[in-house]
Amino acid sequence: MATFTGKNIVVTGSASGIGLAITLTLAERGAIVWTVDLSQTPPDELKPWIEKGKVHFEGGIDVGDRTTCRAYMDKVVFTAGRLDGLVNNAGIGLAEGPIASDEAYDRMIYVNIGGVWNYGTAALRAMQKQEPRGEWGSRGGIVNIASGAGLRGVSGLAVYCATKHAVIGLSRAWQEDFGKYGIRTNSVAPGATATAAFVKRAEEEKGFLDTLPSNPLGRVAKPSEIASAVAFLLSDEASYVAGEVLSVTGGHA
Repeated sequence: MATFTGKNIVVTGSASGIGLAITLTLAERGAIVWTVDLSQTPPDELKPWIEKGKVHFEGGIDVGDRTTCRAYMDKVVFTAGRLDGLVNNAGIGLAEGPIASDEAYDRMIYVNIGGVWNYGTAALRAMQKQEPRGEWGSRGGIVNIASGAGLRGVSGLAVYCATKHAVIGLSRAWQEDFGKYGIRTNSVAPGATATAAFVKRAEEEKGFLDTLPSNPLGRVAKPSEIASAVAFLLSDEASYVAGEVLSVTGGHA
């Protein structure tokens, strides 16, 4: 199992769901995790780690706001001395139908692409200036959370699909531009995942589960399974994995 002792990693959207699972997984493996979320308060699961100084939580952060992003990332680099990793996890999916409202379009572009752009570019600038470390001269790693909807079209989710395709495009282009500095950028494309929000919707919306694409494993993922994939890509075990999309969909094509 990959460990991250002494490494400083930023995770966006950490208060719930996949982001919470990623934060817990990295902290359990030794990382110091710097987290931001729109929620003002950290979830109970993070509080013991915050008390230990292994997780630093900052609430009320809108990832689409570039000024706030730069201030936060500057603070992390100044305080920690080095940025070893970034997980761009924060994202939203709003009701669309055949043609989304302008408001839904603007908000998803702002968060899903803007957030990845803001934190990703800030991380790349910081990592470029760092001393390379390890056998392969690493200056850091970035994992962007896309979606199975970033690999294919999904009816009624045109804007969401577009934003997640864009996340994958950014990841691939950044690898082309920054790989020479010893920075690896990859994406994870999760399928249906049993987050608290997903479970609530399944309980309240009759027939919701029937709308999901089937997969050979015949089940949805646990958030911890997505987190394990992210940890692998950030780790030295994935030292030659760069510019890739790791599909974690239970085999859904």
